[in-house]
Amino acid sequence: MPLSERYGVRASSLHRRMSTLRFFAARTELDAMSLLKTQSAPAHPAFSAIAMRPDAWDRDTFWRFADNAKEATEALAAEKMKVLPQLPIEALRRFCTQYRFFTIDYISDLALLLAKLPFGGLRSLLSEILAEELGEGDPAKAHPEIYDRFLASIGVAPRELDRALPENHVVLGGLTEELRERDAAFGVGLRGMGGECLCQTYLSVMFEHMRAHPYLRENADRIDWEFWTIHTGEADIVHGELTRRAIDDYLRRDPSVLPELAEGYERSITAWNLFWQNIFDAYAPQPRAVS
Repeated sequence: MPLSERYGVRASSLHRRMSTLRFFAARTELDAMSLLKTQSAPAHPAFSAIAMRPDAWDRDTFWRFADNAKEATEALAAEKMKVLPQLPIEALRRFCTQYRFFTIDYISDLALLLAKLPFGGLRSLLSEILAEELGEGDPAKAHPEIYDRFLASIGVAPRELDRALPENHVVLGGLTEELRERDAAFGVGLRGMGGECLCQTYLSVMFEHMRAHPYLRENADRIDWEFWTIHTGEADIVHGELTRRAIDDYLRRDPSVLPELAEGYERSITAWNLFWQNIFDAYAPQPRAVS
């Protein structure tokens, strides 16, 4: 049974998320010019989670922090991804290839997070998401395998699949190390919220611009779009909604974890933006704005 049916996520909630994407895609030229001045640096939340006193947190404050941080990152993505249709096809292939390393490390990190979490709704939900990522017993349906089929269908050679950017190897390895060393609440922010609540909207923006590339338009009928159907459609929106609901329940049960969770989420956003900035610098360099 799909997670949306099992947990009763309503269509109206999904439509709100899609409306958010359309809003950021339609930002004004003035907004875009402002973003260009900051696109070379990692986006930061509207206020720092680390700087706040532990006793200053409550659930409402945390969700405002999380929503502001997510919106800033979405807006940055909407501006930066505009370059994708203009890339040479080989540059686009290499650009897309780099994302596969995030999907692989995310699965391992999610398993590590599950081992740290106490029994409860959040642990059970994330275990279901992990099972889906791994193909629910069918290795051909594991999401990295599905993504590799997309890469093959746009002409990425098998020998290219292991060529990760060294800078991003460091970024992803750092997340795993922090996840291993820090408490479970930090990990929930780092890989629970950071993986499920942020990734879908970013990928939706990427897909919107990527599929406008002339090569992908001309070859659309023979490209394997399954990965994008999963990760830019209802299934992944549902994951984000369910994860948010489960994390909110986790916070209700133990409000003391709020500062650690917020710090983990802030760290996730910084790493996520650095990960993508490294890819843009390597395959889609853009002129730096003059200050």
